[in-house]
Amino acid sequence: MKLTIYRKLMIGFGLVIFLMAIATAYVVLQLHRVTGASRTALTVDVQAIDVEKEMRNILYEEERYADRFFLSGDTAYRNIFMDYNRLFVRNVDSLYGMLIDSRERKTLDLASQIHDWHFTSVVGADPSIAALNQRADAMDRVRKSLDDLVASRQRAVDASVASIDRATERSLRVALLIAIGTLLAAIGTALVITGTITRPIGTLVAGTKVIAGGSFTHIRIPSHDELADLARAFNVMSKSLDELNRFRAEMMQHISHELRMPLQSILSAHYLLTRKGDAPLTDNQVKLLNGIRENVQKIANFSNQFLDLSKIEAGMMQYNATPVDLASIVKPVVDDAALVAQGKEIAISFVAKESPPVCIDPDRSREIFGNLISNALKYTESGGTVAVTVGPCEFGAQVAVRDTGPGIASQDLARIFRKFYRTNSAVTGGRRGTGIGLAFVKAMVEGQGGRVYVNSTVGVGSTFVVEFPAHALQMAGS
Repeated sequence: MKLTIYRKLMIGFGLVIFLMAIATAYVVLQLHRVTGASRTALTVDVQAIDVEKEMRNILYEEERYADRFFLSGDTAYRNIFMDYNRLFVRNVDSLYGMLIDSRERKTLDLASQIHDWHFTSVVGADPSIAALNQRADAMDRVRKSLDDLVASRQRAVDASVASIDRATERSLRVALLIAIGTLLAAIGTALVITGTITRPIGTLVAGTKVIAGGSFTHIRIPSHDELADLARAFNVMSKSLDELNRFRAEMMQHISHELRMPLQSILSAHYLLTRKGDAPLTDNQVKLLNGIRENVQKIANFSNQFLDLSKIEAGMMQYNATPVDLASIVKPVVDDAALVAQGKEIAISFVAKESPPVCIDPDRSREIFGNLISNALKYTESGGTVAVTVGPCEFGAQVAVRDTGPGIASQDLARIFRKFYRTNSAVTGGRRGTGIGLAFVKAMVEGQGGRVYVNSTVGVGSTFVVEFPAHALQMAGS
């Protein structure tokens, strides 16, 4: 049976409800027991005590009217005495139904027998002093027996109350333990269920980020629920995207190859026209030919960068990483750019501070810094400056390219490294780029384990920073 998310939730909630039902049933049972004990203590025992106390009052009245009967000989007192006697006997009978303890029954039997003897003695109307003393002694013994019964019943009430207290305390402890156990079980169940749901979701989120980054990896979900179905759908999509990306890279490689041949032919024709022409060229013709050469070079650079970018996105780019000093790579690029800067009357400077070596591909990295410096010169007006600095950073070593161009608006900073994205300043300023350069830089830097970012202020200029991890940290990490 497939354990779906719905079934997991139902099982978890069912377990919690079952535990709560057990806890509730136990508490109800204990309350029923306590209620029974309370009913016994507050009805039978208390009623027995009340009857016994009433019998003491009856004895008092019996004895009083017996004494009056003997003193006056009035039969009316004798009749009242006999009425109290019958009332006493009825209370004895009712008390038998309330007493459970055999010792109490024996005590009541003894009191009943002595009371019967007393009744016989009074009815026999024996007025002798000996008989009076015996009757007084008998009534004392009956009263003592009733006192013993009251004391016994009081002890029973105290025992019942103590038992109720113990049962209540025990019930509260057990109920508390069950409540804590139920809470822990509920928390554990919730953690297990949420874990079986959130962990695969986290894996899916991480997998989608990896896929969004261009690495079409296979997402593995150990569960067998709807999330596993979703992961399989993601894997199918990832495989399709991977195949499509590879096809695109191969297509771009083919297109680039097909472009190189006619471009090379155009460059060859340009060389023949400018170097081996039969007749001298006019200034206008030279200008046109130079324009052809520059545009052919732009197409070639765009084609190469776009092809490399496609390879990176398809995971097909190969890097020949080697430990190098960043300054040794950046300095020749700055020297080459100095000629362009001189033509535009832009001051370009280079400063290299001592920094740790980095493990990167030298050729690919020259393309990175060539793009950044070329962009800085493109967007800097005559009389401006471009400063290139190499130095250490927390990450390892860095290269900063600072210009005094128009700057980049804050809303453009988050999108500046996107493919084919161009800022408003680039469009309105008449500087038409391909929108590939910075995307190519970002892909090349991150492909070698580095990072790139920009700081810019509109009207002041921009600073592009490339950071690579130190070679020693890379070796420790590997």
